[in-house]
Amino acid sequence: MIGQTLGQYRLTKELGKGGFATVYRALQPTLNRYVAIKVLHPEFIRDERALRRFKREALAVARLNHPNIVAVYDYGEHEGRAYLVMEYVAGNTLKNRLGKPVPYSLAVDVVKAVGSALDYAHSKGIVHRDIKPANILFTEDNRIVLSDFGIVRLADDDSSLTRGVIGTPQYMSPEQALGHEVDGRSDLYSLGVVLFEMLGGRVPFKGDSAVATLSMHATLPVPSVRDVNESVSIDIDRVVQRALAKTPDERYQKGGDLYDALVAAIAVDERSMASTILMPATIGDTSSSQGSVTSPPLDLDTMYQALLGLTRSRDWRGAVSLAAQILARDANYRDVSAILASASNELKYGRSSTSVAIEVKNIMNEVAAAVDSGRLMEAAAMLQQLLRTSPNDMNARARLDEVNRMMAEQEAERRRQVRLDQLYALAQSKIQSDDIRWANHILEEISAVDPNFRDVPALLADIKAKLHPQMTAVAPASRVASLRDQAETAMAQERWADAVALWEEVLKLEPGLAGVEERLTLARHQSTVTTLNAEVAKLAAAGNWEEAIQKLEEIKRLTRT
Repeated sequence: MIGQTLGQYRLTKELGKGGFATVYRALQPTLNRYVAIKVLHPEFIRDERALRRFKREALAVARLNHPNIVAVYDYGEHEGRAYLVMEYVAGNTLKNRLGKPVPYSLAVDVVKAVGSALDYAHSKGIVHRDIKPANILFTEDNRIVLSDFGIVRLADDDSSLTRGVIGTPQYMSPEQALGHEVDGRSDLYSLGVVLFEMLGGRVPFKGDSAVATLSMHATLPVPSVRDVNESVSIDIDRVVQRALAKTPDERYQKGGDLYDALVAAIAVDERSMASTILMPATIGDTSSSQGSVTSPPLDLDTMYQALLGLTRSRDWRGAVSLAAQILARDANYRDVSAILASASNELKYGRSSTSVAIEVKNIMNEVAAAVDSGRLMEAAAMLQQLLRTSPNDMNARARLDEVNRMMAEQEAERRRQVRLDQLYALAQSKIQSDDIRWANHILEEISAVDPNFRDVPALLADIKAKLHPQMTAVAPASRVASLRDQAETAMAQERWADAVALWEEVLKLEPGLAGVEERLTLARHQSTVTTLNAEVAKLAAAGNWEEAIQKLEEIKRLTRT
């Protein structure tokens, strides 16, 4: 389409091509500027209904106005093709910067920008659905912007072929991989995958096929970033692990929350990172080989961030040494000269052992106050900082072990409560649908963990009173009638496999009962169609379109008969 005109836009260059659309750079003569045009592939606009939906979603995306979101300017149609006109970003993508771990400063900038963009879009009711490095762009002035908002939703439709399998497998949340409904927390999981890749140099899950990758997201424990990059601290790894929690409720609920947690974890890590890059010699030591650095020099920004950490922890000797190293490479770098002068002054006058002891005592008092008020992570951070400056303080080390144990117990209790709440909600839904056998099973599972949880004892007593006559004293005719009612309810709710099992049980109790064979045949037919639809979705996710089409033809034959 190069050289063609869509409305007032003349296509000048193809920028990229994906599963949904092709992106072109185009000239807009009326404003004498370049724009990006995303032309949706014709197969995604199958009929008037789909086209109307595309327009509606395009309008919603166009209303997004945020500095970290690529702006959508216009929408149009041309010879059966629908297209979006967007801000043209001439810079690079995050994808081109990956393949190895990136500096913490870049990871923080990306999480801050993308997290802010997502929080804004989610507040407007729009979920991105395809967060990945290729959609995170850097402008020429190094602004970070997120592109392709809503394009996955625009391309999605209600067919069994596409529902629930649209997205990029390596970055999809467990609920998206399973084809469930998603909300903004799915985007935050995908951002967590991007963070893992920025810190570790690779994505956490990558199978031999799309389906294998989706299954890994849905079922496997998240690996530790430290397994692929030993320099990542435990605190930072905890942030990544929570971002990639399988259950949405256990993740960070907003992008801003993830950003704050990451910044706090890096701040705790700065002091330990500084110890790995400081030269053994002080500024006044002119000895030759002992003061040399054999490892490759780190970038100045990393050294500067470590310097700030040293000043915050009042490690003046380390700050003087590191500031001197920075100035040796760039005499005018930021405000390092001022930091060196201040640190040198502090080091010159020094602190007495008495003042150090008083400061340690004050820190331990702050730790005690934090523990008493339940701020365990803050207490752990203070103790870790204290142990970096006083590694032989056994009292601080014992207190840190105690705080870590309390945090582990607190996390275990939180997970237990989340699981009990989930089971309770499931039991309530089964009671409401009159599926009391399943409700009884779930409530007994809750009772085994916590016998006095909410009103579970009363619910169990009610259900057992209902189940007892059904299992022991119900006459055969009543039993058959009850099973028929349950089977009809299962069919009305499209639980075809349950319906098949119930109708088969009816026939066992009363063979030849009028009308039952016909209902059983219908239930079996619908169960087969449902199973085939699920197989089509999996084949499509794996890119096996030929097999998927064959299955669709089989479904058509079944529905005709």
